[in-house]
Amino acid sequence: MYRSTNLPQNLGLRKEIAYEQTIQRLEASFQTHFYTHSEDKLELRMQQEHPYMSKLEYQWKLLELKRYFIMASLLKQVPMFSEQVDQLWHEMLMFTRSYADFCAEFMGAMVHHEPAVTRSDTPGARAWFDWVYCQLFEFTPYSSAIWGDFFRYPLSGDVQKLIVQGDRSELVNQLFHARRMQEEPEAAQVVTYLIEQLQRSANLNEKELSLEKKGSGTSNMALLMASAMVYYSIQDESTYEMHMESLEQDIFPREKGASSSSGCSSSSSCYADHSSDHHNHSSGDSDSSSGSSSDSSCSSSSCSSCGGGGD
Repeated sequence: MYRSTNLPQNLGLRKEIAYEQTIQRLEASFQTHFYTHSEDKLELRMQQEHPYMSKLEYQWKLLELKRYFIMASLLKQVPMFSEQVDQLWHEMLMFTRSYADFCAEFMGAMVHHEPAVTRSDTPGARAWFDWVYCQLFEFTPYSSAIWGDFFRYPLSGDVQKLIVQGDRSELVNQLFHARRMQEEPEAAQVVTYLIEQLQRSANLNEKELSLEKKGSGTSNMALLMASAMVYYSIQDESTYEMHMESLEQDIFPREKGASSSSGCSSSSSCYADHSSDHHNHSSGDSDSSSGSSSDSSCSSSSCSSCGGGGD
């Protein structure tokens, strides 16, 4: 399954997202705390504990785990929606001190690991995860295989209400990592951009959405689906699935007899393979998740200490 060796630079961060310094800090911290004599300690452990996993599979799943940590540095709470990625996370936690130092150096706080939950049990949280993921990162050939189909669920009523009310301070306090915004201008800039995109999508109308569909290039298909997810969640949640399936079929025409799904699935093409573009995507197929939240007071001796998100 994992054949592509073209892993994206900067974790496939979208060009409009100015978060390169944080990504560079994450990569440097991982190199410092998980490499010994040029060998990746986590990869060696995965080879021992999961010998069926190929090197390429490990690399693509590690990419998604790093993306998860980036989301954790921006959001108040980030459920883990992939058993495959969570498998790497669990093995990473076995290096207790290395993981604690990695978290502290990368974002100044622990990312706490929580028990796995299924995405069907937390559909609103999964919708929010999908939207933020698509705003930050380009899809890879394996994103849907690793995380599962995107855009299956509408945003929760609470998130819809926050968006409609338009109170920026409430959006920040309820959804984003407020402490990181205060300490990191780069994080504050990205959160401001995300809030602007949320409000822009909420204020679209059918005509504007149609124009976006016509004018969207291949690399913007996921962003179009994300905008539609916000719009249809707020307009009429009861018809959300119908509208999203219709939109996906318009964007990604299927062969006769192919089954449909609401969202960028492993069989659709939110991922575009640009030979000259280093911003690619990875995918996932898990239906379970674990959550994360960050807390600077977390003990480095705890196996369950690192995860994402915080106040």
